[in-house]
Amino acid sequence: MLKVLAVECKRTYHIRDTIVETVRLVTNTHINPLGALHGGNALKWMVTAGSMSAMKVARGPALLAHIDNVFFINPIRLGKNAVITSWIEYVGRSSMEGTILVEEEDPLTDTRRLTTAAHVTYVAVDENIRPRPVNACIKPANTIEEDLYNNAAKRREERVKPSGFPELRPIREGLDMTSYKLVNPEDIVAYNAMHAGRLLYIVDELAGILAMRYAKGPAVTAAVDATDFISPILLADILEIYSAVTFVGRSTVEVGVRVRTINPYTGEEKTAATSFFTMVHISPETGRPAPVPRLEAESGWQEELLREGAERMARRKSLLEYFKREVSKIRPPRV
Repeated sequence: MLKVLAVECKRTYHIRDTIVETVRLVTNTHINPLGALHGGNALKWMVTAGSMSAMKVARGPALLAHIDNVFFINPIRLGKNAVITSWIEYVGRSSMEGTILVEEEDPLTDTRRLTTAAHVTYVAVDENIRPRPVNACIKPANTIEEDLYNNAAKRREERVKPSGFPELRPIREGLDMTSYKLVNPEDIVAYNAMHAGRLLYIVDELAGILAMRYAKGPAVTAAVDATDFISPILLADILEIYSAVTFVGRSTVEVGVRVRTINPYTGEEKTAATSFFTMVHISPETGRPAPVPRLEAESGWQEELLREGAERMARRKSLLEYFKREVSKIRPPRV
């Protein structure tokens, strides 16, 4: 059954009207040490594409509020194209539910290979960075769009509101670090608010550094857990980014990250986002996942942290299997 939300509709869109496709050639400035697109760059490009679809519907600035779990199932290699396609499927009062699809394109054969996909939520904002009405509606053009619309409405209803942030604690002394960054003009997207894609790029790189320290070798991004962006990050804010190794698998290193903002004028501090990044240690010789050092619990609190990490890993594996089954069905609604 088509779900209809009571909002003011000054403009009406079919889902296909909201599609934005961007193509980026992967060059040496975009890759990791293994010659594939850096995970942080992929995340940044995804958020940028999604922002364009959201701003097209909102007719004004829109900020990322939520991104579902991201699983990178295939790399995008040096010299290939990254094709990022985004669209909006459902509009609330000020929020917009969308989907972003990323594919590797071989420019010589004109063939594509799936890299990842994610569901996202954007919020239209005013000059004070407060939610504002979108004043638009999605009107499905056919049964394909109707299914997308209803699934997006269901995701919106079922999404659990953030109830707090997990306490991040490294599973062993020395397996954490705190980094600071000043938010500069090049980090801004609109109204002096930081681009969420830029933030994800920075956080992904820091998580990778910590994973490489532990693995004693290259590590690439395999997954990013669902992330809520709670507080806007503003120009001249100081970012305090705390990262910690929170679990270790056979070839994976889980890194928990917490981002806090510090207002340098008032001293006010806010938690902006937390997430878990799953990094995979890759052998430079084989290009395949390689084992990382085992970590044995030496005390009760370490056993508890490892148990919690194992539970997250199990949930992540279940979500990955579901993602692999369902992702082939995600296609831009062009007809």
